[in-house]
Amino acid sequence: MSNQTCFLRDVCGHQMTIELDQGVHRSIRFGRPGSSCYHFRLNTWPGHLAISGDMGGYIFSRTSDMFAFFRDVEMTGQISPQYWAEKAEAVDRQGGPKRFSLEKLASAVRHDAGEWQVRLGDADKIRAEVDGLATSDFSNEHEAHEAIRDFEASDGNTFADFDASLRDWDHNYLWLCRAIVWGIKQYDLLKEGRTQADHDRRVLAGAA
Repeated sequence: MSNQTCFLRDVCGHQMTIELDQGVHRSIRFGRPGSSCYHFRLNTWPGHLAISGDMGGYIFSRTSDMFAFFRDVEMTGQISPQYWAEKAEAVDRQGGPKRFSLEKLASAVRHDAGEWQVRLGDADKIRAEVDGLATSDFSNEHEAHEAIRDFEASDGNTFADFDASLRDWDHNYLWLCRAIVWGIKQYDLLKEGRTQADHDRRVLAGAA
């Protein structure tokens, strides 16, 4: 999972280059001088925002000015992955906002097995069998579902009614969501004649 602290570390040293700024028609690049690492570009046109770069790309559509849609007015850094995913018109070529997750698999399998009726003397043995499944290094979701479907503990328990999702938010998608919010903030601060350092000083001083 991408978090705000890790994201801010990734974009430390990024500079903003405004390539086009004509109403809702914008092209703005963010990156470290001389490096393409974690670079990204925001492009907007009526009703659309596209983000592309080192971490992938998405196109979103909701309102005429998509900066207004994504703008973090309170500057909290909060994102809305589910709601924004519903507004995606095009997703990254490597896959959508959610991906197969081994962590989700382990949690779901252990949760369902916790509901089984197990003889007291068999508890440790069955737990070890379930953990073997939960920690398997499956390469994809289909393979994992097949293994769960075919699993039978030594006491006869199975995952016959297993219907949990094995997908979780993709790290790159969350990173790009944070990049949109952060990038718009940098643009707004520049328009206001302020910088990130100015904003940080105002926050520490208790100003809006």
